[in-house]
Amino acid sequence: MNKYIKKPSFFLLALLFALVSCNTEESLIITSPDPAFTLQQPGISSVFLNFGLPTNNAFTVSWNDEVTGSSSYTVEMSLDDAFTAPITLGTVNTNSFSITVEDLNTAIRSAGVTTFRDIAVYLRVNAGSINSNTVLYLVTTYPIENPQITSPSENDAFVLTLATSGEFATNIEFSDAVLSSTLGIEVNYTIEASIAGSNFADPVIVGALTNKTLMALNQSDLNAVALGAGLPFDVAGDLAIRIIARITNENGDILERISDVVTISVTPYNVSFPYLFLVGDATTPGWNNNNNNPPIFRDQDVPNAYFFTGYFGAGAFKLLETLGQWQPQWGTNDGSTLAVNPGGGSDPGTFNVASAGYYKYTFTTVGESGSFTVEPYDASGAATYPTIGLIGDATPGGWGTDTDFTQDPNNPHLWYLNGITLTSGGSMLIRADNTWDNVWRYTGSSELYGTAVLAGGGDNIPFNEPTGSYDVWFNDLDGGYVIIPN
Repeated sequence: MNKYIKKPSFFLLALLFALVSCNTEESLIITSPDPAFTLQQPGISSVFLNFGLPTNNAFTVSWNDEVTGSSSYTVEMSLDDAFTAPITLGTVNTNSFSITVEDLNTAIRSAGVTTFRDIAVYLRVNAGSINSNTVLYLVTTYPIENPQITSPSENDAFVLTLATSGEFATNIEFSDAVLSSTLGIEVNYTIEASIAGSNFADPVIVGALTNKTLMALNQSDLNAVALGAGLPFDVAGDLAIRIIARITNENGDILERISDVVTISVTPYNVSFPYLFLVGDATTPGWNNNNNNPPIFRDQDVPNAYFFTGYFGAGAFKLLETLGQWQPQWGTNDGSTLAVNPGGGSDPGTFNVASAGYYKYTFTTVGESGSFTVEPYDASGAATYPTIGLIGDATPGGWGTDTDFTQDPNNPHLWYLNGITLTSGGSMLIRADNTWDNVWRYTGSSELYGTAVLAGGGDNIPFNEPTGSYDVWFNDLDGGYVIIPN
């Protein structure tokens, strides 16, 4: 009897468990997520656009599309989350999209953004009429907007005179969105001038500014710029002006922006620019201001443009206007622009030569400043002549006897004649080795300086100054010559 009672109890318990299990299965509902068109959230939402790496990817975005079945996607950008003015960044036939630093920067700056840091950029992907969700990036951009010249105005005209040389002529003024931005960076500006239509092939540096947008010029300054650019005096000529803005990042990369050109009319007056003489331990006379100091040569077409190609020792040098006097004295304080102590002020720094060798220097004086360049010069293939002399009816030996130059002891290509008597109305040639094999001839200079050309035929160099004593210097590397009255 006891066994009979236990069996039904086990059966009832099993039946109860089965009924409970059936009820649990009926209440469990398993669902799948709805199909979605989802732009994935970026792992890094802050983007710094480095102008030094313009072709690098700014970012890459990707998305899942279980909805549209599209084979073409358009990536859109907006500066607000409502996409009131969407901008197309690109179209792809894959589920990812990349954009370069330069292209993203241009898209953002072209959208009219006036700041540079933490610009909210909203992205979405469009497939036909269906849009994905939106993701947000905070982007730091760099400027593409160019400076804008506000003064002088196009076609302004300036007639300059020696009598009013100290009076105000004009402001060179410009605007630049960078300086009113939140970037907080240093911007270096160079003001350039050139003959209109020359495409700034040989510009004159008007001046340099850092984080400033105005430079005042008096008539003397503007006159020097006009003459330095090559405008003839007493004749109205067109002068082009532009601004170059440069930003340098921590890696030394330079971002350059150039303004539109403004063209003005300038009538300069005639002015006499001085000869300039070398002094310093990088040159033959050393730091002696009256030791047969070589003059630097002069551009026969541009009165305030100077040049010198030759050997320099390791050391330094400056330029003097008058032998035997330390002022006026020219040098540089920043390694790129000229500075002068005209007398009574502070002397400028030196032009430094790190390694001995041949160099080509160019100098353009503009008022009490200006610019210069220097580059190594390869003289290894240049001929070295035993003698070079002057011959002609303007010289003591006439056309029969050469008057030989003296060779600089440190520079075999630099030659000089001290105290030679030259005769007015005559002419002369420069030749090597007392023969007609290597002769330097006239190239049209109307001054007592110029550049002679090594040629088998051509004109003689005329001499129409008063008969008297002169020092003559000649450089056989580039044909430069100067004739200095004693």
